[in-house]
Amino acid sequence: MFSAVAEVQSLRPPARAPLYTAFANAQTARTTAPSMLLAVLDEVNHGLVLLTEDADVVFANRVARRDCSADRPMHIDGQRLRLARSADRDALVRALTAARMGRRTMMTIASPDGDMPVGVVPLGDNATSDAVALLILGRHGRSEPLTLQFFAQTHHLTSAERSVVSALCEGLRPTQIAARSGVAISTVRTQISSIRQKTQAKSIGHIVRMIEAMPPIASAQGVPGGTEMGRFVA
Repeated sequence: MFSAVAEVQSLRPPARAPLYTAFANAQTARTTAPSMLLAVLDEVNHGLVLLTEDADVVFANRVARRDCSADRPMHIDGQRLRLARSADRDALVRALTAARMGRRTMMTIASPDGDMPVGVVPLGDNATSDAVALLILGRHGRSEPLTLQFFAQTHHLTSAERSVVSALCEGLRPTQIAARSGVAISTVRTQISSIRQKTQAKSIGHIVRMIEAMPPIASAQGVPGGTEMGRFVA
């Protein structure tokens, strides 16, 4: 059976751009790079899934495992990626066929909590691997709690201000935030004014864009380790 780790180990650095320049010697690189690469993928706050042409899962990182849990319209069942809607299944088949031919595509998975855009990126010809495509999952428009925590700490926001920022990132208006929090609209406006002053943001939209520009660092809390062929490797 194909191993994602073995696949990484089989890589050799190209002459014009050495892959392992950060390591002292090639042997260290070959033994260290595979596990390091998998660890790196787990820290990215986007779901990443390696698929074969038959939709078998070669590897899924932490966020992908979370976003493709059993209760989702697109979920990972053992070593298989499954889709609830027939239209989505057909779209995936077309995308994987296109990937085999070297074409990049975008598809949208219907979901009750908001449609999920999915980028399908071809991996190119590879004699040692059955994987043909990398699926890059959208983020449902939500902000990772760890990202909000870093943002709040960096700008010295209060817990109430952090909650307001989180709500703004969900697309809520100040009146909706006030209603959900059970406070006066004037309180929310005062908090937004304080947030803008602390962050030097020119508008609410600017605050949201600042969050979107934060590095996509995934939180490890409550998220299983990345999986290679259904086996936890973290």
